[in-house]
Parts: sequence; structure tokens; C-alpha cells
Amino acid sequence: MPDPFKAGFVVLLGRPNAGKSTLLNALLKRKLSAVSSKPQTTRHKILGILEGPGYQACLLDTPGVIPDPRDPLQGAILKTARQSANDDPDVLVLLVEPQKPSEADLGELSGLARRCPHVILALNKADLPAPAGKHDEILAAYAAAVKPAVSLKISALKGLGVDELKKEIVARLPESPEPLYEPGQLSDRYERFFAAEIIREQVFNRYTDEIPHATAVVIEQFRETPGRPDTVNATLYVERDGQKGIIIGEKGRALHDLVARSKTQLEEFLGREVELDVWIKVRKNWRKDPQALKEFGYIP
Repeated sequence: MPDPFKAGFVVLLGRPNAGKSTLLNALLKRKLSAVSSKPQTTRHKILGILEGPGYQACLLDTPGVIPDPRDPLQGAILKTARQSANDDPDVLVLLVEPQKPSEADLGELSGLARRCPHVILALNKADLPAPAGKHDEILAAYAAAVKPAVSLKISALKGLGVDELKKEIVARLPESPEPLYEPGQLSDRYERFFAAEIIREQVFNRYTDEIPHATAVVIEQFRETPGRPDTVNATLYVERDGQKGIIIGEKGRALHDLVARSKTQLEEFLGREVELDVWIKVRKNWRKDPQALKEFGYIP
């Protein structure tokens, strides 16, 4: 008798910059979530569907659990992360960094993990140098609070331990009469959503200081025409005129570079040619404006 089919939802949870998006991409073996070295790159919950013989794992990359939200945007991001953990996932992967946890870390993360029947604790960036036994000490501190089913050391960036983590996830998926999504489907998001994420990722990678966090991307048009490149028109919203000038740069060079980088990544993601236009507009203090947050898709 063949083994029963297994399917379920798996939430990737952790503080900002713990490496959740890198882990999602590593598990899927393809780029889906935006990645940068800056914290709070992920602003939305992103579903990536991992399939294999006899299973379908619906992986949810979540925004970082921000310890102290400073504006309504960060508050909305934190709400998304908490809601993901509270939506009764089948498996929760708690991703932590190789740093001694604070009492606040232990309290909040263990509280969010408490509702899930299967918690996997994964210490990411385990390839980074550390004193002998330090990583085990950190894992033990989290494990005492979270009480996971299993604890692992991984490097999502280098791929170390990712296959072992995948096996632990699949082993804990519940039985299901059928897949939760159509076989072969990668995500529940449309291509225009990923177009916005790709452009925003390039903003994070291209600019410094306040610019990445003060920028929102809206796709105004995404048109596919048989036999011709896709047409993508995007607007980048910033909060001040000075930020607009920085994104454009001297003689428009910075903006030209941003568009070129984004176009390359878009074409790689879509597998076809793209004509990309990007416009810059000022929406004063949009991160504190509930109406703007709603328009940009950060709050319902």
C-alpha cells in the first residue's frame, strides 16, 4: 500500500534579516522572494509551493517580527507576521540568527510558536565563524523557550542543512486527500506582484540610508502582447522631494541603472523580454498615511 499523500502550510517566521526569504528561495531552488542585506526587505506574506513525490508543502515567507514598530507601515508588517503564525499553520519553522537571544526575543517568538503543533527551530547563518559551542548554546537558549520538535543548524545562503530541513518539514505535513494547489503552481500571486517586488528589491540593493524603506512600488500597467515584449509601467513612491532626486541621480544615471537592473531581473524571472518604464512620485509621509498604506496593499 503506497504512503498517503501529505500537504500543508508551513510558516517561515523570525526577526528581520534572519534569512527567511533566502531560505524560501533555497527550498524552492529558484528566486521567488526579494532578498537584500537590509532588514525589512519583505513586506508581504509570500507563498511558495514546494512539491515532491507524495507531498506538497505550501511555504509562507513572512515579514520579520519587528520588535519595536516605529510607524504604521512597520505596524502593518508586524501584524502580517503575527497573523501568519496565528493562522494555525501545520508546521512553523522558526528561523533565528547566531546571536544570543534577548528576553524579548524569547517571549515574543515562543508566544507566536505556541499555537503550532510542529515547530522546527533552525539557526541560520551557521557557516559564520563563532567560538566552539556558541551555536549550540544559542540553539539551546531558544529551544528552552520554544520547545521545538527538532533543532537544526543551517545556512540558507550556502545551502548547508537545507535538504535536512526539507525532510523535517515534509515528515510533519499532515495527510491530505489531494494537493492544496494545482500541481505545478509556484505561488498564488500574479506576475505583476512579483514585478513590483523585483523592482523594490533593486531599490534596496541600489540605494542606501532611508531610500529603500521610504519607497513603495506600484505596477500601473502589466501588458502581455503575443510576439512582442511585455510592457511594464511602474511608479516608485517616495516621501520627500529630496528622495526623488536621489533615486533619479545626476543626469538620471541612478534611475537608468535601477531600470536596467530591474529589467534584467524581470526578464530572468518571467523568461521573456520586457519593456520597463519607471516613474518617481512623491507621496508625503506615505508610511504614516493609512489611505496610502491601503492603496499600496499593506493594509486591507
